[in-house]
Amino acid sequence: MVFLEDFYSPLLLAHLFATFVLVTAMTAFFYCCTMWFNIKLPRYYPLEHTWKWTKEKGVPSQGWYGMQAFAFLAAGIVTLCVYFILKRPAPAQISLKPATVKALGIIVTLILVICMGYMLHYEFARCGIL
Repeated sequence: MVFLEDFYSPLLLAHLFATFVLVTAMTAFFYCCTMWFNIKLPRYYPLEHTWKWTKEKGVPSQGWYGMQAFAFLAAGIVTLCVYFILKRPAPAQISLKPATVKALGIIVTLILVICMGYMLHYEFARCGIL
């Protein structure tokens, strides 16, 4: 069996894992922030092939483009800030304890499930399905 550790250093894998966990959780969180705090973002109007900051009544628009862009940009900025704050010399060999990996996995899964549940509730309520 081939493992990633055979090709990449454990330090690099630990950094990649931590970055993935942080970006994943923060993207879902910031997407929900657009709904919680009613953040005004640009909307795409496909029939007009244009972007507008205002929501026009009776004209179909796609607000999730702006929501996704905000979520990815905000998560990227937070991840970079955390990376530079926590950047410090590390030992050549680093390994995450299985309990730590399990805890991070559970926390990220909970954040994603809660945020996805809220996103569905928000969209269904907005469309009158609930």
